[in-house]
Amino acid sequence: MIDALTIVAGAACAIAGCQLPRSGAGARWHSSVHVAIDLAFPMMVFVLVAAATARPLFAGVLTFVLCAGYAHSDRSKRSVLSEPIVYTDVFQALDIFRHPSLAVPFPDKLPILCGAAGALILFGSLFVFVPPAWAWTPWPLVASLSAVAAIVVLLRGPLGARAARGLERLRPTADPVADAIAFGPIGMLFVHALLARFERRDVRAEVTRRATTRPQSRCEAGAPLVLIQCESFFDARRLGPALRPGILSGFDELARGGVQWGRLAVPCWGANTVRTEFAVLTGLEQDALGFDRFNPYHRLAREPLDSMASRLKAQGFHTVCLHPFDRRFYGRDRVMPNLGFDEFLGEEAFAGAERVNGFISDAAVAQVACRLIDERGPRLFLFIVTMENHGPWNDAAAQAGADWLAPGAPLSAAERQSLGRYLSSLVHTDAMLRCVADKLSSLERPGTLAAYGDHLPSFASAFAKLALRDHRSDYLIWCRGQSAAAGRDDLAAHELGQRILSVHAGATSTAAEGQHTRADGRRSGGAARR
Repeated sequence: MIDALTIVAGAACAIAGCQLPRSGAGARWHSSVHVAIDLAFPMMVFVLVAAATARPLFAGVLTFVLCAGYAHSDRSKRSVLSEPIVYTDVFQALDIFRHPSLAVPFPDKLPILCGAAGALILFGSLFVFVPPAWAWTPWPLVASLSAVAAIVVLLRGPLGARAARGLERLRPTADPVADAIAFGPIGMLFVHALLARFERRDVRAEVTRRATTRPQSRCEAGAPLVLIQCESFFDARRLGPALRPGILSGFDELARGGVQWGRLAVPCWGANTVRTEFAVLTGLEQDALGFDRFNPYHRLAREPLDSMASRLKAQGFHTVCLHPFDRRFYGRDRVMPNLGFDEFLGEEAFAGAERVNGFISDAAVAQVACRLIDERGPRLFLFIVTMENHGPWNDAAAQAGADWLAPGAPLSAAERQSLGRYLSSLVHTDAMLRCVADKLSSLERPGTLAAYGDHLPSFASAFAKLALRDHRSDYLIWCRGQSAAAGRDDLAAHELGQRILSVHAGATSTAAEGQHTRADGRRSGGAARR
């Protein structure tokens, strides 16, 4: 006999759980289609668990707890990164276990562990003490799994394109905040993932078209080009009188003696480094990526794409990406060859290197970079992605950085510690830039150094108190012997790569002309002596 009351109670728990993330996102109940899309996945979980256990109340409570956990994670990401969970975050779930401090916005582990333990006790009690609502057989589970599998197969095949066209008529915007309100935070994941899958071919075709029409900057003489993506880098002096003068002296020196510098409009805040990274390397703005904008390394870059590296490789450069971290993070180990890199050196290239805050130090990165410049020859493109100044910023060395903060800065003790820790590593980044520039300056042929910040650090509360509202990072382009005639020129991230190539091409052309002039002079001098 079936216990209908238990089924109703379990379904009510599941529906109540669905409301938790919807409430946090401010989702509207304005359309039955939108609401059905949002409820589909949680209710599917409820049905599958109920079919597997014959305990709908257990299934309802489990669905409620899962939705509550999702709502908490979504709210945490919004508070730290000003963005809800997006569909590509789901596919990075494995990174939560590999690198929890990076995959989750700086969690407080004790409440998470206590909550998980309490949930396990609750589930165990429900499973043991609540009797099944019907006599258990495997057939409800088999039927449910078969239905889910059929839906997945159809969406990946013949019905997928039709479903995507139907979703397009609902007018999603690719703005995760707006779409979470319209479709609900869980429904938004499904909508974005399906549309990304069926527009990806067109996006890749547009990338190819742009590659054929983009102006080509040829580097005539062999000279290295070093591009450094500095973790969480920006000119912190924008914090005003809260900082003592003198910080970033190396950046100032390179800017004065370089080609240009300025603010860089980046497509992320506090995290999601690969958005800026991809924009700089490929020259593609966010709108051109469609729904792959959240993480273009997830699927879009799993096939060869035009980039700075591939263009320089075609000109005979040896292209190297250096990243002092797990090669698998963001799938860079599979993506970098598709962007034209001959070599991808990860954490294995830094055996025994110094660590700061748990990450390979910028000083160690500078040492390896200088060695690569010597070993790989003059026609080298070296792209570096640093890690030292990644959060969370604990207080292990906060005092050294806190010395840069003025005593009267209106910050709490915790904010002073974390911001001081950040400033300590910012000084190390500054020294790294100076070190690499000195190496390039020592070469016979002028090398070019470009550096930029991937995003600002996630100090939302401290920055609000210090009235910092500009979320752009900073960049510079430096080359020995080039004047700073251009001065400040603010750019968007997708504009920076082409600008760097143009500067480097101009510098190497000048060097090549100088070599020809000296060679002609030697030949004419020899003829006169004869």
